[in-house]
Amino acid sequence: MRTVIFDLDGTLVDTKEDITASINHIRAECYSLPPLESRKIVELMNTPGLNLAYEFYGVEIYEEHAKAMFEEHYAKQCLQNAKLFEGIDEVLKRLKSEKIELFVATNAPTKTSRIILKNNDIEHFFEDVVGADRVVNPKPHPEMLQMIVGKRKKDLCWMVGDSMKDMIAAKSAGVQGILAGWGFDICTVYEKEIDFRVGEPMELLNVIY
Repeated sequence: MRTVIFDLDGTLVDTKEDITASINHIRAECYSLPPLESRKIVELMNTPGLNLAYEFYGVEIYEEHAKAMFEEHYAKQCLQNAKLFEGIDEVLKRLKSEKIELFVATNAPTKTSRIILKNNDIEHFFEDVVGADRVVNPKPHPEMLQMIVGKRKKDLCWMVGDSMKDMIAAKSAGVQGILAGWGFDICTVYEKEIDFRVGEPMELLNVIY
Protein backbone atom coordinates (compact mmCIF):
# COMPACT_ATOMS: atom_id res chain seq x y z
CA MET A 1 0.00 0.00 0.00
CA ARG A 2 1.43 3.35 -1.06
CA THR A 3 0.84 6.40 1.15
CA VAL A 4 1.09 10.08 0.28
CA ILE A 5 1.04 12.74 2.98
CA PHE A 6 0.29 16.31 1.93
CA ASP A 7 1.01 19.59 3.63
CA LEU A 8 -2.01 21.92 3.48
CA ASP A 9 -1.02 25.61 3.25
CA GLY A 10 0.97 26.33 0.12
CA THR A 11 0.70 22.74 -1.12
CA LEU A 12 -2.94 21.77 -1.48
CA VAL A 13 -4.51 25.18 -0.95
CA ASP A 14 -3.43 28.79 -1.40
CA THR A 15 -4.36 30.22 1.99
CA LYS A 16 -1.92 33.10 2.29
CA GLU A 17 -4.53 35.89 2.01
CA ASP A 18 -6.70 34.44 4.75
CA ILE A 19 -3.79 33.57 7.06
CA THR A 20 -2.51 37.10 6.61
CA ALA A 21 -5.91 38.60 7.41
CA SER A 22 -6.30 36.58 10.60
CA ILE A 23 -2.76 37.15 11.87
CA ASN A 24 -3.09 40.87 11.23
CA HIS A 25 -6.45 40.85 13.03
CA ILE A 26 -4.76 39.45 16.14
CA ARG A 27 -1.84 41.86 15.81
CA ALA A 28 -4.28 44.79 15.80
CA GLU A 29 -6.84 43.60 18.35
CA CYS A 30 -4.57 42.00 20.93
CA TYR A 31 -1.24 43.76 20.55
CA SER A 32 -1.87 47.07 18.76
CA LEU A 33 0.69 46.15 16.10
CA PRO A 34 0.67 47.25 12.44
CA PRO A 35 -0.09 44.69 9.71
CA LEU A 36 2.50 42.46 8.08
CA GLU A 37 2.62 41.74 4.36
CA SER A 38 1.54 38.24 3.29
CA ARG A 39 4.96 37.48 1.80
CA LYS A 40 6.64 38.17 5.14
CA ILE A 41 4.11 36.06 7.03
CA VAL A 42 4.58 33.07 4.73
CA GLU A 43 8.36 33.42 4.92
CA LEU A 44 8.23 33.36 8.72
CA MET A 45 5.80 30.43 8.78
CA ASN A 46 8.03 28.29 6.60
CA THR A 47 11.35 29.03 8.32
CA PRO A 48 12.38 26.34 10.83
CA GLY A 49 13.52 27.33 14.30
CA LEU A 50 11.57 30.56 14.73
CA ASN A 51 9.33 31.41 17.67
CA LEU A 52 6.26 32.44 15.69
CA ALA A 53 4.54 33.92 18.73
CA TYR A 54 7.40 36.39 18.92
CA GLU A 55 7.70 36.94 15.17
CA PHE A 56 3.99 37.59 14.71
CA TYR A 57 2.96 39.13 18.02
CA GLY A 58 6.08 40.14 19.93
CA VAL A 59 5.48 37.72 22.81
CA GLU A 60 7.51 34.72 23.91
CA ILE A 61 4.53 32.40 24.39
CA TYR A 62 1.41 32.15 22.20
CA GLU A 63 -1.16 33.41 24.69
CA GLU A 64 -4.41 31.49 25.02
CA HIS A 65 -6.70 34.47 24.42
CA ALA A 66 -4.85 35.33 21.21
CA LYS A 67 -4.88 31.70 20.08
CA ALA A 68 -8.62 31.40 20.70
CA MET A 69 -9.32 34.67 18.89
CA PHE A 70 -7.19 33.60 15.92
CA GLU A 71 -8.96 30.25 15.58
CA GLU A 72 -12.40 31.88 15.83
CA HIS A 73 -11.49 34.50 13.24
CA TYR A 74 -9.73 32.10 10.88
CA ALA A 75 -12.61 29.59 10.95
CA LYS A 76 -14.68 32.22 9.12
CA GLN A 77 -11.88 33.97 7.23
CA CYS A 78 -10.61 30.74 5.63
CA LEU A 79 -13.87 30.49 3.69
CA GLN A 80 -13.22 33.77 1.91
CA ASN A 81 -10.17 33.28 -0.32
CA ALA A 82 -8.58 29.86 0.21
CA LYS A 83 -8.57 28.00 -3.11
CA LEU A 84 -6.98 24.84 -4.48
CA PHE A 85 -3.82 25.20 -6.51
CA GLU A 86 -4.40 24.33 -10.15
CA GLY A 87 -4.15 20.58 -10.75
CA ILE A 88 -4.68 19.49 -7.14
CA ASP A 89 -8.20 18.14 -7.60
CA GLU A 90 -7.15 16.15 -10.65
CA VAL A 91 -4.08 14.61 -9.05
CA LEU A 92 -6.01 13.63 -5.90
CA LYS A 93 -8.59 11.87 -8.05
CA ARG A 94 -5.84 9.99 -9.92
CA LEU A 95 -4.05 8.96 -6.74
CA LYS A 96 -7.26 7.82 -5.09
CA SER A 97 -8.23 5.81 -8.18
CA GLU A 98 -4.97 3.90 -7.76
CA LYS A 99 -5.95 2.97 -4.17
CA ILE A 100 -3.20 5.16 -2.71
CA GLU A 101 -3.80 6.27 0.89
CA LEU A 102 -3.87 10.04 1.28
CA PHE A 103 -3.31 12.06 4.47
CA VAL A 104 -2.80 15.68 5.48
CA ALA A 105 -0.10 16.74 7.97
CA THR A 106 -0.31 20.45 8.75
CA ASN A 107 0.96 22.86 11.37
CA ALA A 108 -2.45 24.54 11.23
CA PRO A 109 -5.27 23.54 13.62
CA THR A 110 -7.09 20.37 12.60
CA LYS A 111 -10.54 22.00 12.83
CA THR A 112 -9.85 24.87 10.45
CA SER A 113 -7.88 22.57 8.15
CA ARG A 114 -10.93 20.36 7.77
CA ILE A 115 -13.09 23.43 7.12
CA ILE A 116 -10.76 24.45 4.28
CA LEU A 117 -10.64 20.95 2.81
CA LYS A 118 -14.42 20.59 2.98
CA ASN A 119 -15.05 24.04 1.52
CA ASN A 120 -12.84 23.12 -1.44
CA ASP A 121 -14.55 19.71 -1.79
CA ILE A 122 -11.47 17.56 -1.21
CA GLU A 123 -11.87 16.42 2.42
CA HIS A 124 -13.30 13.08 1.28
CA PHE A 125 -10.02 12.12 -0.41
CA PHE A 126 -8.14 11.89 2.88
CA GLU A 127 -8.00 9.10 5.44
CA ASP A 128 -7.11 11.54 8.21
CA VAL A 129 -6.00 15.12 8.89
CA VAL A 130 -3.30 15.61 11.51
CA GLY A 131 -3.01 19.21 12.70
CA ALA A 132 -0.62 20.78 15.17
CA ASP A 133 -3.16 20.39 17.98
CA ARG A 134 -2.90 16.59 17.70
CA VAL A 135 0.83 16.38 18.41
CA VAL A 136 3.32 17.73 20.93
CA ASN A 137 5.83 18.71 18.26
CA PRO A 138 4.75 20.20 14.89
CA LYS A 139 6.85 20.06 11.72
CA PRO A 140 9.81 20.09 11.18
CA HIS A 141 9.68 17.49 13.97
CA PRO A 142 8.69 14.11 12.45
CA GLU A 143 5.98 13.35 15.04
CA MET A 144 3.05 14.01 12.68
CA LEU A 145 4.50 11.82 9.97
CA GLN A 146 5.42 9.08 12.43
CA MET A 147 1.82 9.10 13.69
CA ILE A 148 0.56 8.59 10.13
CA VAL A 149 3.19 6.18 8.86
CA GLY A 150 3.06 3.82 11.84
CA LYS A 151 3.94 0.34 10.64
CA ARG A 152 3.63 1.15 6.94
CA LYS A 153 6.63 0.55 4.70
CA LYS A 154 8.55 3.81 4.68
CA ASP A 155 9.88 3.31 1.17
CA LEU A 156 6.25 3.40 -0.02
CA CYS A 157 5.47 6.67 1.79
CA TRP A 158 5.95 10.21 0.49
CA MET A 159 5.60 13.66 2.07
CA VAL A 160 4.57 16.43 -0.34
CA GLY A 161 5.18 19.99 0.85
CA ASP A 162 6.37 23.44 -0.17
CA SER A 163 8.73 24.26 2.69
CA MET A 164 11.93 23.20 4.36
CA LYS A 165 9.89 22.19 7.42
CA ASP A 166 8.13 19.56 5.32
CA MET A 167 11.34 18.22 3.82
CA ILE A 168 13.14 18.04 7.18
CA ALA A 169 10.15 16.25 8.74
CA ALA A 170 10.12 13.74 5.87
CA LYS A 171 13.82 12.98 6.15
CA SER A 172 13.64 12.67 9.95
CA ALA A 173 10.67 10.30 9.65
CA GLY A 174 12.48 8.19 7.06
CA VAL A 175 10.01 8.84 4.25
CA GLN A 176 10.62 10.36 0.83
CA GLY A 177 10.18 14.12 0.54
CA ILE A 178 8.70 15.77 -2.57
CA LEU A 179 9.09 19.54 -2.82
CA ALA A 180 6.00 21.17 -4.33
CA GLY A 181 7.34 23.86 -6.65
CA TRP A 182 3.91 25.38 -7.27
CA GLY A 183 3.38 26.43 -3.65
CA PHE A 184 4.45 29.39 -1.57
CA ASP A 185 8.07 28.31 -2.17
CA ILE A 186 9.57 31.31 -0.41
CA CYS A 187 12.00 29.84 2.08
CA THR A 188 15.28 28.37 0.95
CA VAL A 189 15.18 24.58 0.95
CA TYR A 190 18.54 22.89 1.22
CA GLU A 191 19.10 20.44 -1.63
CA LYS A 192 20.28 17.75 0.79
CA GLU A 193 16.82 17.70 2.36
CA ILE A 194 15.01 17.06 -0.95
CA ASP A 195 14.47 13.61 -2.45
CA PHE A 196 12.32 14.85 -5.34
CA ARG A 197 11.20 18.20 -6.73
CA VAL A 198 8.12 18.63 -8.94
CA GLY A 199 6.87 21.75 -10.70
CA GLU A 200 3.16 20.98 -10.88
CA PRO A 201 0.78 18.55 -9.13
CA MET A 202 0.40 16.03 -11.96
CA GLU A 203 4.17 15.47 -11.94
CA LEU A 204 3.66 13.69 -8.62
CA LEU A 205 2.42 10.71 -10.58
CA ASN A 206 5.86 10.29 -12.17
CA VAL A 207 7.41 9.92 -8.71
CA ILE A 208 4.79 7.80 -6.97
CA TYR A 209 3.89 5.32 -9.73
